[in-house]
Amino acid sequence: ATPTLAPVAVPAGEERIVEETGGAFQVGEQARNVTGDRVNIRRTPGHLGKVPAQDIVAQVAPGDSVQIVGGRALQDNLIWWLVSYNGVEGWMAEATASGVQILGR
Repeated sequence: ATPTLAPVAVPAGEERIVEETGGAFQVGEQARNVTGDRVNIRRTPGHLGKVPAQDIVAQVAPGDSVQIVGGRALQDNLIWWLVSYNGVEGWMAEATASGVQILGR
């Protein structure tokens, strides 16, 4: 059975496309931060023009795993996944704008 995705509120003026399938991951999978840096989990998909203190809800340590719970969203020319990490849900980019992979297996 395909999981049903809960609607996510998007602030006015922020358009995005959410697809239930496609991309590197599927809902229910584990992914991990494959970078050597802490990676932000954001309240909403996207990173451009946001105030970090209002948008960043957690940071994932290098090598730590997250659960993919929803997504995929396209925002700021990046693919974002709704993840759960230590009881916090938010959005992580799959890769950076320069193509460096963030989420991996």
